[in-house]
Amino acid sequence: MLDFDLQVERFIAALGISKSLNTAKAYRSDLRLLKLHLVLARCPCVTPPRNGRIAYGQLEAALEANDQRLDSDSSRLLDGFTVDLEAIRPDDLVGYFLFLKETQGYAQTTINRKIVAVRRFFKYLFDHQLLRDPSLVYDLETKTIHRNEAPLHLTAEEAFHFLDTVRRHGSERDYAIFLIMLSMGLRIAEVIQMNVDDIGRETRFYRVTGGKGGKNRPVPVPPAVREAVANYKRVRPRDKAKGQHRLALFLGNRYTRITPRAIQQKLKEYVELTDLPESKKLMLTPHKLRHTFATTLYLNGEDLRTLMRLLGHENIATTTIYTHVDDEKLIASLEKNPFARVRSGEYGQKHK
Repeated sequence: MLDFDLQVERFIAALGISKSLNTAKAYRSDLRLLKLHLVLARCPCVTPPRNGRIAYGQLEAALEANDQRLDSDSSRLLDGFTVDLEAIRPDDLVGYFLFLKETQGYAQTTINRKIVAVRRFFKYLFDHQLLRDPSLVYDLETKTIHRNEAPLHLTAEEAFHFLDTVRRHGSERDYAIFLIMLSMGLRIAEVIQMNVDDIGRETRFYRVTGGKGGKNRPVPVPPAVREAVANYKRVRPRDKAKGQHRLALFLGNRYTRITPRAIQQKLKEYVELTDLPESKKLMLTPHKLRHTFATTLYLNGEDLRTLMRLLGHENIATTTIYTHVDDEKLIASLEKNPFARVRSGEYGQKHK
């Protein structure tokens, strides 16, 4: 076996001779993302720890809690997985493109740099005869990702279909959770931290506290959310929750504050009951519901500054990933243009 982590450290050490410390640090970070993709995709080259299923769930939950970014907790969990470089397939590497674009939401220039790091790493492996088939990276061309392609999201019609599926087949709790994600754009960690008194019949704004970067922000609460939360509260097992969990709005099966993993699992169960395209069934996560919220608002005329505030982004550059739908907005603007609906010869006939 050719161990991924060991070879990355040897590559970085060799790189340090000709590159700056910052470049070496960036390459290590980029290659960690490659390992993360291979693990999350359950590629055959990955060997999980002994508690395999639990380990995958813990890693996914840690990522969801940190907006899909690696932090100290998720990095520690990632270290428990082993990747055999000799077992990597070309499709595993090509899938890295989609991971950077759809899960991580990186800009095209950032994606290009990260792919260059992967190519350089594999060139090192080939040059040192640790791997022998350079065709493995033939498809790693940065131009295969287009600048204006979107993070995966549901159309409004698909989102309504998903919510209807949850309403028909699920519980009041689950319907309230996914409605909040789709209509308020909250991160999964922000939904979990909600307390029982945060949303009432008259609540107009919910103040997200301790969001990403420690920032707080007010988010409008739609009437439909107030109704859904009220319906859930009527059946919420409040008397069974103990200690600090009594404050939690959403409770899990053990009457403790619901976990990211539980929400992820419920999402997967409901998605399987829908008629969504298979590609969206496979890629849909709680974070993609947040993308759906933002994309839908942008398509309906919301400006980027307002979206930035609603989403709790620290920098507007992060929010610009939603401008991938600019072409759709331009086409939709035809409906507002009276001259676009004039048929050939129509003007002359009406004005003879």
